[in-house]
Amino acid sequence: MRFCLFFLFVLSIHATVNEPFRFELLSGYRNDHLHWHLETGGSGTLTQTQITRDALVWENGLTIRTIYRDLVLFLGGSYGAFGKGRMEERYADLSFATDQPHFRFRTHGWAANTSGYFGYAINLTADRTYKVLLIPLFGFTADFEHFENSGAKPAPWESTDAVGATSYTMSAGGPNSIHSTWYGAFIGAAFQIEPGGPVNLRGGYCYNWLHALFRAKYENTVSLFDPTLISETETHFSFRAKGGGSLGHTGWGQIDWLISRDWQTGFGAKIHYYSSNLLETKLHEQSATLSQKLKIRWTSISGWFMISRRF
Repeated sequence: MRFCLFFLFVLSIHATVNEPFRFELLSGYRNDHLHWHLETGGSGTLTQTQITRDALVWENGLTIRTIYRDLVLFLGGSYGAFGKGRMEERYADLSFATDQPHFRFRTHGWAANTSGYFGYAINLTADRTYKVLLIPLFGFTADFEHFENSGAKPAPWESTDAVGATSYTMSAGGPNSIHSTWYGAFIGAAFQIEPGGPVNLRGGYCYNWLHALFRAKYENTVSLFDPTLISETETHFSFRAKGGGSLGHTGWGQIDWLISRDWQTGFGAKIHYYSSNLLETKLHEQSATLSQKLKIRWTSISGWFMISRRF
């Protein structure tokens, strides 16, 4: 403890970078892909797989950042509403058929994010007219996403009847709700380049250690006619999975334009890629409970316009 205090004291004596609090308002669009599949007891036999493609989010956020005696503080959060999304479901392991029927639905929902980190600004160009900072950092992030079946008038590409079914009929209405949460710590590095003109550059990369939480609920969604049994059944099920061991990558970049001493504007982009390990899952289907394994992958690409002011 004494060594840590002495180390911080020495850093404060030789501090070279100080920047006041800066508030940034962000607004832009995000494109999300969510892919998950269930396996029967981890045997590798797929029960169901689902891909949500091109879920467009209008995202708005606020970030706060400052540097005091080389110590960097960043806090941020955002919320977005889905404009549209395309969900594709595929059912496997049917007892009376070898093909895998699939369906297409339209979806809507919301998304949110919050994150924060501490860092240390290393000035690589001390006593020069331009400035280049390297910032090792560590922090915490949490991402939330919620999907629902839109129930809107079907688009031309939608299908509530099974595509690929040959000797039987099968219909579905999509999930009632799907919710995914990723949260955990990360480490990484950022850079900040100020050449001395009106344009500044920022960017960085983080490696994430994550916990994943996933919930899905289906009610009155699947109506199946089995020609072997000559009967019609409806399946109602839900499942919930959570666990650690998930990993992720995050990268971002931004170009700032100095309007005045206090005001800046600019645009930027960010990409997330998260992937879970096989999560223990209990699938509740009518009166039965089945042991399943769940794997999830989430990709998000966003771009935004920014305006900021320092105080």
